[in-house]
Amino acid sequence: MKRTGHTTRALFAERNGRARVARLHSRGDAFALLAGDLLSRESVLALGAVMLVVVGGLWGMSAYEDHQTEIRSERRETRREERRAAGREQLLELREESRALMPTLLDGVALGTSLEEVRALRGAAMIPDDRPAEEGIQQWHERLSNGGEVMYGFEERLGLLLQVQVLSLLPDVNAIAPHLRAMNEAYGSPTGIWDCPRTGDVPTRRFTWRRAETAVSDIFLIVGERVSLTLYITTSDRTAHSLARAGCTPITPDALDVFPVADHVPTDDAAPL
Repeated sequence: MKRTGHTTRALFAERNGRARVARLHSRGDAFALLAGDLLSRESVLALGAVMLVVVGGLWGMSAYEDHQTEIRSERRETRREERRAAGREQLLELREESRALMPTLLDGVALGTSLEEVRALRGAAMIPDDRPAEEGIQQWHERLSNGGEVMYGFEERLGLLLQVQVLSLLPDVNAIAPHLRAMNEAYGSPTGIWDCPRTGDVPTRRFTWRRAETAVSDIFLIVGERVSLTLYITTSDRTAHSLARAGCTPITPDALDVFPVADHVPTDDAAPL
């Protein structure tokens, strides 16, 4: 009986031990599950933190790029406004300077003014001209009471006066010297004296008076005793281009009194200079 009791107690103890082990295993599984859940939550939190950093970084980069784009746009607009302001100032200078250089018979006319403004000054005598003109130039003309003619060249895109040509004749070659004295009194000593072999298809002599924005050219075409004269007023840049196009070279002092002479009258006095 003692053996049996001992055996029973041993079995009971073993059974209790297994139950405790099972409970421990169960607790271990629960702990493992809890630990896994905690780790999973930590992973989620860590991933969330990483996403916040990434998204925040991307947002910050986007905001920075937007800010830089806005700065660049403001700078471009500032530069455009500065150019517009400089252009307006240059246009005002051109108007004032060229108005002072116009001959008395064109009092009030100025480069950089609109067709409407010039027509208001010159009246019905100023009409469209259908002769060939330089590309991009809309040409008008006016007959003068003294027999001369004025050619007005307007820039087609903006409609502003870009050049004025006053065409006239001198009585003969003896009138050249008095004319040049009068020009010197009006404009001072010339800033350049040129021989230009390719003014259209004929050679010419040119005297130029350059200012900051405007230049005046006095262009002589001699055919026999006939002296054609063109007073050409335009921008300084266009004058330089005209001199280059005509192949002009500065004359030497010993050639001052020797004017080039053409062997024919050009077919079109209104051809671009």
